[in-house]
Amino acid sequence: MTDQYMKPHGEEGLQTIKNMNENHKNISEFAFKCAIIGDNDKILDAGCGGGVNIEKFLKITKNNVDGLDYSEIAVTESIKRNQKAIDDGRCRIIQADVSNMPFKDECYDFISAFETIYFWPNLEETFKEVSRIIKPNGQFMIAQETDGNNPNDETWVNTVEGMRIYTAPELEKYLLNAGFRSVEVFKKEDEYILVVIGKK
Repeated sequence: MTDQYMKPHGEEGLQTIKNMNENHKNISEFAFKCAIIGDNDKILDAGCGGGVNIEKFLKITKNNVDGLDYSEIAVTESIKRNQKAIDDGRCRIIQADVSNMPFKDECYDFISAFETIYFWPNLEETFKEVSRIIKPNGQFMIAQETDGNNPNDETWVNTVEGMRIYTAPELEKYLLNAGFRSVEVFKKEDEYILVVIGKK
């Protein structure tokens, strides 16, 4: 079912999350090369899926790494993968909507969104909500498999429920309008992988 990409659920959702963990490795590896993360940064992975990137962030920072996802199954799988960090008080993973996150203002240094903003509602307003919980000089990193120029994009948009693909200029505009002061764009050579980092 094409709605599994937007909100994994049921047995099929479990398989979707496993596939995402495997298929998104290239995107994740490139994104981590683009990002400059402090060893004491407090991090949130928004749309954390199966929790693979939370696991990676926990190895970089000495601070807490939290996760948020709209899907109950994704939250469950992320908790399983990062149980030790949760037990140690270094991680919490919650089910919530990115457009209304239950966090205080300016509480994170770094927020990531891997392969997820395709499904976020009212992007500029949601980016404002992300900006709200980022500390001054903090960063918001968007990583996606396509820069909007892949010939296969139209097929994905037409078959996956609720999906919209954004180009780098579109994302830059939304981020600046949402209050980020600068935007950096990274594209993987000879591929369509795109990383955009907004600085507050």
